[in-house]
Amino acid sequence: MRKLGILLVGILLVGLVAGCIGEKESTSTTSTTTQTPTHLTQATSTTHSETSETMTSSTTSSITKTSTTSSTTTTSTKTMTPTETQSTTPTQTQVKPKIYTREELLENLEKIKSFTYLENTSVTFDVKIEQGNTTVNAGEVSIISKKVGYIDLEAYEADINTTMTTFPGGGSSFTRQIIKNGEVYLYANGMWQKLTNETLGVPPEKLLNLTWKYNLVSLVKLYLQKEPQNATIVNGSQIFYYNISDEDLKCIIEAFLGTAENENMTISFSNGIMEVVFKNGQLYGGRLMYNMEIRIKAQDLEGKPMEIIEIGKEYDEFVIKEVNVRKKVEAPKGEVRA
Repeated sequence: MRKLGILLVGILLVGLVAGCIGEKESTSTTSTTTQTPTHLTQATSTTHSETSETMTSSTTSSITKTSTTSSTTTTSTKTMTPTETQSTTPTQTQVKPKIYTREELLENLEKIKSFTYLENTSVTFDVKIEQGNTTVNAGEVSIISKKVGYIDLEAYEADINTTMTTFPGGGSSFTRQIIKNGEVYLYANGMWQKLTNETLGVPPEKLLNLTWKYNLVSLVKLYLQKEPQNATIVNGSQIFYYNISDEDLKCIIEAFLGTAENENMTISFSNGIMEVVFKNGQLYGGRLMYNMEIRIKAQDLEGKPMEIIEIGKEYDEFVIKEVNVRKKVEAPKGEVRA
Protein backbone atom coordinates (compact mmCIF):
# COMPACT_ATOMS: atom_id res chain seq x y z
CA MET A 1 0.00 0.00 0.00
CA ARG A 2 2.91 2.37 0.53
CA LYS A 3 3.88 1.81 -3.09
CA LEU A 4 0.27 2.40 -4.14
CA GLY A 5 0.04 5.63 -2.20
CA ILE A 6 3.18 6.96 -3.84
CA LEU A 7 1.79 6.03 -7.24
CA LEU A 8 -1.51 7.79 -6.62
CA VAL A 9 0.16 10.97 -5.49
CA GLY A 10 2.77 10.78 -8.22
CA ILE A 11 0.36 10.75 -11.13
CA LEU A 12 -1.37 13.83 -9.78
CA LEU A 13 1.65 16.06 -9.17
CA VAL A 14 1.73 17.72 -12.57
CA GLY A 15 -1.46 19.53 -13.55
CA LEU A 16 -1.96 23.06 -14.81
CA VAL A 17 -5.63 22.83 -15.63
CA ALA A 18 -8.71 21.11 -14.53
CA GLY A 19 -11.52 23.62 -13.13
CA CYS A 20 -18.10 27.97 -9.41
CA ILE A 21 -18.32 29.89 -8.50
CA GLY A 22 -21.71 31.04 -8.62
CA GLU A 23 -23.70 33.07 -6.18
CA LYS A 24 -26.85 31.08 -5.69
CA GLU A 25 -29.13 33.60 -4.05
CA SER A 26 -32.20 34.73 -5.98
CA THR A 27 -35.53 36.27 -5.18
CA SER A 28 -37.65 34.19 -7.54
CA THR A 29 -36.99 31.15 -9.68
CA THR A 30 -38.39 30.88 -13.15
CA SER A 31 -36.43 28.04 -14.70
CA THR A 32 -34.56 24.99 -13.43
CA THR A 33 -32.19 22.84 -15.44
CA THR A 34 -30.80 19.58 -14.07
CA GLN A 35 -27.71 17.92 -15.45
CA THR A 36 -27.07 14.53 -13.97
CA PRO A 37 -23.65 13.01 -14.10
CA THR A 38 -23.31 10.29 -11.51
CA HIS A 39 -21.90 12.77 -9.02
CA LEU A 40 -23.71 16.02 -9.74
CA THR A 41 -27.23 17.40 -9.88
CA GLN A 42 -27.30 21.11 -10.41
CA ALA A 43 -30.12 23.59 -10.61
CA THR A 44 -29.90 27.05 -12.07
CA SER A 45 -32.18 29.97 -11.48
CA THR A 46 -32.94 33.36 -13.03
CA THR A 47 -33.41 36.32 -10.75
CA HIS A 48 -35.86 39.06 -11.45
CA SER A 49 -36.22 42.28 -9.50
CA GLU A 50 -39.50 44.16 -9.67
CA THR A 51 -40.59 47.40 -8.11
CA SER A 52 -44.22 48.30 -7.60
CA GLU A 53 -46.00 51.53 -6.87
CA THR A 54 -47.10 51.66 -3.27
CA MET A 55 -50.49 53.22 -2.56
CA THR A 56 -51.55 54.23 0.92
CA SER A 57 -54.99 55.56 1.75
CA SER A 58 -56.55 57.02 4.84
CA THR A 59 -60.28 57.58 5.42
CA THR A 60 -61.71 60.36 7.57
CA SER A 61 -65.40 60.29 8.44
CA SER A 62 -67.42 63.15 9.91
CA ILE A 63 -70.71 62.34 11.54
CA THR A 64 -73.52 64.91 12.04
CA LYS A 65 -76.29 63.97 14.39
CA THR A 66 -79.57 65.92 14.46
CA SER A 67 -82.24 65.13 17.00
CA THR A 68 -85.90 66.31 16.89
CA THR A 69 -88.04 65.84 20.00
CA SER A 70 -91.87 65.82 20.11
CA SER A 71 -94.38 64.72 22.61
CA THR A 72 -94.81 61.33 21.05
CA THR A 73 -91.84 60.60 18.81
CA THR A 74 -88.14 61.22 18.61
CA THR A 75 -86.50 61.46 15.19
CA SER A 76 -82.77 60.94 14.82
CA THR A 77 -80.92 61.66 11.56
CA LYS A 78 -77.34 60.49 10.83
CA THR A 79 -75.37 61.88 7.91
CA MET A 80 -72.24 59.97 6.82
CA THR A 81 -69.78 62.07 4.84
CA PRO A 82 -66.77 59.91 4.01
CA THR A 83 -63.71 61.69 2.72
CA GLU A 84 -60.82 59.75 1.10
CA THR A 85 -57.32 61.07 0.77
CA GLN A 86 -54.50 59.31 -1.16
CA SER A 87 -50.75 59.56 -0.84
CA THR A 88 -48.51 57.96 -3.44
CA THR A 89 -44.93 56.83 -2.89
CA PRO A 90 -42.86 57.49 -6.04
CA THR A 91 -41.61 54.39 -7.86
CA GLN A 92 -38.05 53.46 -6.81
CA THR A 93 -35.72 53.06 -9.77
CA GLN A 94 -33.19 50.22 -9.69
CA VAL A 95 -30.18 50.18 -12.01
CA LYS A 96 -30.01 46.81 -13.72
CA PRO A 97 -26.55 45.44 -14.54
CA LYS A 98 -25.66 45.21 -18.20
CA ILE A 99 -26.14 41.83 -19.82
CA TYR A 100 -23.22 41.09 -22.15
CA THR A 101 -23.47 39.03 -25.30
CA ARG A 102 -21.12 36.08 -25.71
CA GLU A 103 -19.35 38.03 -28.45
CA GLU A 104 -18.66 40.87 -25.99
CA LEU A 105 -17.46 38.43 -23.34
CA LEU A 106 -15.15 36.80 -25.88
CA GLU A 107 -13.69 40.20 -26.75
CA ASN A 108 -12.93 40.76 -23.07
CA LEU A 109 -11.31 37.32 -22.81
CA GLU A 110 -9.09 38.08 -25.79
CA LYS A 111 -7.67 41.01 -23.82
CA ILE A 112 -6.33 38.70 -21.10
CA LYS A 113 -2.61 38.23 -21.76
CA SER A 114 -1.64 37.03 -18.28
CA PHE A 115 -3.49 36.16 -15.10
CA THR A 116 -3.15 34.82 -11.58
CA TYR A 117 -5.64 32.41 -10.11
CA LEU A 118 -6.64 30.36 -7.09
CA GLU A 119 -7.75 26.79 -7.65
CA ASN A 120 -9.05 24.11 -5.31
CA THR A 121 -9.31 20.57 -6.60
CA SER A 122 -10.60 17.46 -4.87
CA VAL A 123 -10.31 13.94 -6.26
CA THR A 124 -11.69 10.84 -4.60
CA PHE A 125 -10.74 7.35 -5.79
CA ASP A 126 -12.16 3.98 -4.85
CA VAL A 127 -9.18 1.68 -5.31
CA LYS A 128 -9.27 -2.02 -6.12
CA ILE A 129 -6.45 -4.44 -6.87
CA GLU A 130 -7.08 -7.38 -9.17
CA GLN A 131 -4.66 -10.28 -9.23
CA GLY A 132 -5.69 -13.46 -11.01
CA ASN A 133 -9.22 -14.28 -9.90
CA THR A 134 -8.87 -12.25 -6.72
CA THR A 135 -10.09 -8.69 -6.23
CA VAL A 136 -9.08 -6.76 -3.14
CA ASN A 137 -10.79 -3.53 -2.11
CA ALA A 138 -7.92 -1.24 -1.15
CA GLY A 139 -10.18 1.48 0.22
CA GLU A 140 -10.77 5.10 -0.66
CA VAL A 141 -8.08 7.65 -1.39
CA SER A 142 -8.84 11.37 -1.48
CA ILE A 143 -6.52 14.12 -2.66
CA ILE A 144 -7.11 17.79 -1.92
CA SER A 145 -5.06 20.22 -3.99
CA LYS A 146 -4.77 23.99 -3.47
CA LYS A 147 -3.02 26.03 -6.14
CA VAL A 148 -1.82 29.61 -6.44
CA GLY A 149 -0.77 30.12 -10.03
CA TYR A 150 0.42 32.61 -12.62
CA ILE A 151 0.18 32.03 -16.38
CA ASP A 152 1.52 34.30 -19.12
CA LEU A 153 -0.23 33.51 -22.41
CA GLU A 154 2.05 35.74 -24.48
CA ALA A 155 5.44 34.75 -23.09
CA TYR A 156 4.36 31.11 -22.59
CA GLU A 157 5.51 31.11 -18.99
CA ALA A 158 3.96 29.79 -15.80
CA ASP A 159 4.72 29.60 -12.08
CA ILE A 160 2.39 27.46 -9.96
CA ASN A 161 2.59 26.57 -6.26
CA THR A 162 0.60 23.54 -5.13
CA THR A 163 -0.14 22.20 -1.67
CA MET A 164 -1.53 18.68 -1.75
CA THR A 165 -3.02 16.67 1.10
CA THR A 166 -3.81 12.97 0.84
CA PHE A 167 -6.34 11.04 2.92
CA PRO A 168 -6.41 8.78 4.80
CA GLY A 169 -3.39 9.84 6.78
CA GLY A 170 -3.49 13.55 6.06
CA GLY A 171 0.03 13.64 4.64
CA SER A 172 0.82 16.99 2.98
CA SER A 173 3.30 17.93 0.28
CA PHE A 174 4.35 21.11 -1.51
CA THR A 175 5.38 21.37 -5.15
CA ARG A 176 6.26 24.24 -7.43
CA GLN A 177 6.11 24.10 -11.19
CA ILE A 178 7.83 26.53 -13.53
CA ILE A 179 7.54 26.74 -17.32
CA LYS A 180 10.25 28.84 -18.90
CA ASN A 181 11.78 28.81 -22.41
CA GLY A 182 9.87 25.68 -23.37
CA GLU A 183 11.14 23.68 -20.38
CA VAL A 184 9.09 22.29 -17.49
CA TYR A 185 10.67 22.30 -14.01
CA LEU A 186 9.22 20.67 -10.92
CA TYR A 187 10.29 21.31 -7.33
CA ALA A 188 9.46 18.40 -5.02
CA ASN A 189 11.11 16.67 -2.07
CA GLY A 190 13.59 19.49 -1.66
CA MET A 191 15.05 19.49 -5.18
CA TRP A 192 14.40 20.74 -8.70
CA GLN A 193 13.97 18.43 -11.66
CA LYS A 194 13.63 19.20 -15.37
CA LEU A 195 10.85 17.00 -16.68
CA THR A 196 11.54 14.74 -19.64
CA ASN A 197 9.80 11.99 -21.58
CA GLU A 198 10.81 9.47 -18.92
CA THR A 199 9.58 11.48 -15.95
CA LEU A 200 6.39 12.74 -17.59
CA GLY A 201 5.31 9.72 -19.56
CA VAL A 202 4.60 12.03 -22.52
CA PRO A 203 6.87 14.38 -24.47
CA PRO A 204 7.16 17.73 -22.65
CA GLU A 205 6.11 19.45 -25.88
CA LYS A 206 2.76 17.70 -25.76
CA LEU A 207 2.18 18.72 -22.17
CA LEU A 208 3.07 22.33 -23.01
CA ASN A 209 0.66 22.35 -25.97
CA LEU A 210 -2.09 21.01 -23.72
CA THR A 211 -1.26 23.68 -21.15
CA TRP A 212 -1.59 26.61 -23.53
CA LYS A 213 -4.79 25.24 -25.06
CA TYR A 214 -6.52 24.06 -21.90
CA ASN A 215 -5.44 26.50 -19.19
CA LEU A 216 -8.40 28.05 -17.37
CA VAL A 217 -8.78 31.16 -19.53
CA SER A 218 -8.16 29.39 -22.84
CA LEU A 219 -10.60 26.60 -21.95
CA VAL A 220 -13.36 29.11 -21.19
CA LYS A 221 -12.55 30.99 -24.40
CA LEU A 222 -12.78 27.74 -26.38
CA TYR A 223 -16.25 26.89 -25.09
CA LEU A 224 -17.73 30.37 -24.97
CA GLN A 225 -17.65 30.33 -28.77
CA LYS A 226 -20.28 27.57 -28.63
CA GLU A 227 -23.94 27.71 -27.68
CA PRO A 228 -24.19 26.74 -23.98
CA GLN A 229 -26.42 23.93 -22.72
CA ASN A 230 -27.89 26.47 -20.33
CA ALA A 231 -27.35 30.07 -19.28
CA THR A 232 -28.72 32.05 -16.38
CA ILE A 233 -28.28 35.28 -14.43
CA VAL A 234 -27.91 35.29 -10.65
CA ASN A 235 -27.50 38.58 -8.78
CA GLY A 236 -26.19 40.22 -11.93
CA SER A 237 -23.62 37.48 -12.65
CA GLN A 238 -23.89 35.66 -15.98
CA ILE A 239 -23.44 31.90 -15.70
CA PHE A 240 -22.95 29.47 -18.60
CA TYR A 241 -23.07 25.68 -18.51
CA TYR A 242 -21.32 23.40 -21.00
CA ASN A 243 -20.97 19.68 -21.50
CA ILE A 244 -17.31 18.99 -22.27
CA SER A 245 -16.64 16.91 -25.36
CA ASP A 246 -14.90 13.56 -24.96
CA GLU A 247 -11.94 14.77 -27.01
CA ASP A 248 -11.40 17.85 -24.86
CA LEU A 249 -12.00 15.95 -21.66
CA LYS A 250 -9.32 13.42 -22.59
CA CYS A 251 -6.81 16.25 -23.16
CA ILE A 252 -7.77 17.97 -19.91
CA ILE A 253 -7.24 14.75 -17.96
CA GLU A 254 -3.89 14.08 -19.63
CA ALA A 255 -2.75 17.59 -18.77
CA PHE A 256 -4.05 17.17 -15.21
CA LEU A 257 -2.32 13.83 -14.70
CA GLY A 258 0.78 14.88 -16.61
CA THR A 259 0.73 11.64 -18.53
CA ALA A 260 -1.13 9.87 -21.33
CA GLU A 261 -2.49 6.42 -21.99
CA ASN A 262 0.13 3.78 -22.69
CA GLU A 263 0.46 0.03 -22.69
CA ASN A 264 0.48 -0.02 -18.89
CA MET A 265 -2.23 2.55 -18.22
CA THR A 266 -5.67 3.25 -19.64
CA ILE A 267 -7.92 6.20 -18.78
CA SER A 268 -11.67 6.46 -19.31
CA PHE A 269 -13.96 9.35 -18.38
CA SER A 270 -17.56 10.54 -18.47
CA ASN A 271 -19.97 13.34 -17.58
CA GLY A 272 -17.69 16.33 -18.04
CA ILE A 273 -19.45 19.54 -17.06
CA MET A 274 -18.13 23.10 -16.90
CA GLU A 275 -19.79 26.07 -15.23
CA VAL A 276 -18.40 29.55 -15.99
CA VAL A 277 -19.20 32.80 -14.16
CA PHE A 278 -18.81 36.36 -15.49
CA LYS A 279 -19.22 39.49 -13.37
CA ASN A 280 -19.56 42.88 -15.06
CA GLY A 281 -18.45 41.30 -18.31
CA GLN A 282 -15.21 39.87 -16.87
CA LEU A 283 -14.32 36.24 -16.18
CA TYR A 284 -14.68 35.67 -12.45
CA GLY A 285 -14.25 31.91 -12.09
CA GLY A 286 -15.96 28.58 -12.53
CA ARG A 287 -16.19 24.90 -11.81
CA LEU A 288 -15.15 21.77 -13.64
CA MET A 289 -16.45 18.28 -12.85
CA TYR A 290 -16.05 14.81 -14.35
CA ASN A 291 -15.80 11.10 -13.54
CA MET A 292 -12.76 9.05 -14.48
CA GLU A 293 -11.38 5.55 -14.22
CA ILE A 294 -7.69 4.71 -14.33
CA ARG A 295 -6.36 1.17 -14.79
CA ILE A 296 -2.66 0.57 -14.16
CA LYS A 297 -0.84 -2.67 -14.87
CA ALA A 298 1.88 -3.33 -12.29
CA GLN A 299 3.69 -6.08 -10.39
CA ASP A 300 3.64 -6.98 -6.73
CA LEU A 301 6.77 -7.40 -4.61
CA GLU A 302 7.17 -10.95 -5.86
CA GLY A 303 6.97 -9.88 -9.50
CA LYS A 304 3.47 -11.27 -10.06
CA PRO A 305 1.26 -9.16 -12.39
CA MET A 306 -1.64 -7.24 -10.96
CA GLU A 307 -3.94 -4.41 -12.03
CA ILE A 308 -4.75 -1.34 -9.95
CA ILE A 309 -8.20 0.11 -10.68
CA GLU A 310 -8.96 3.65 -9.53
CA ILE A 311 -12.52 4.92 -10.03
CA GLY A 312 -12.86 8.54 -9.06
CA LYS A 313 -14.63 11.88 -9.23
CA GLU A 314 -12.83 15.14 -9.86
CA TYR A 315 -14.28 18.46 -8.69
CA ASP A 316 -12.48 21.72 -9.35
CA GLU A 317 -13.24 25.35 -8.46
CA PHE A 318 -11.20 28.33 -9.63
CA VAL A 319 -11.18 32.10 -9.25
CA ILE A 320 -9.36 34.50 -11.58
CA LYS A 321 -7.55 37.18 -9.54
CA GLU A 322 -5.14 39.59 -11.24
CA VAL A 323 -5.40 40.15 -14.98
CA ASN A 324 -2.61 41.56 -17.18
CA VAL A 325 -0.28 42.15 -14.23
CA ARG A 326 3.03 40.83 -15.51
CA LYS A 327 5.23 38.85 -13.13
CA LYS A 328 8.79 37.71 -13.59
CA VAL A 329 9.26 33.99 -14.13
CA GLU A 330 12.77 32.57 -13.77
CA ALA A 331 14.15 29.12 -14.33
CA PRO A 332 15.44 27.50 -11.12
CA LYS A 333 19.02 28.30 -10.20
CA GLY A 334 21.51 25.89 -8.77
CA GLU A 335 21.38 22.15 -9.15
CA VAL A 336 18.60 20.79 -11.37
CA ARG A 337 18.26 17.05 -11.74
CA ALA A 338 17.69 15.89 -15.33
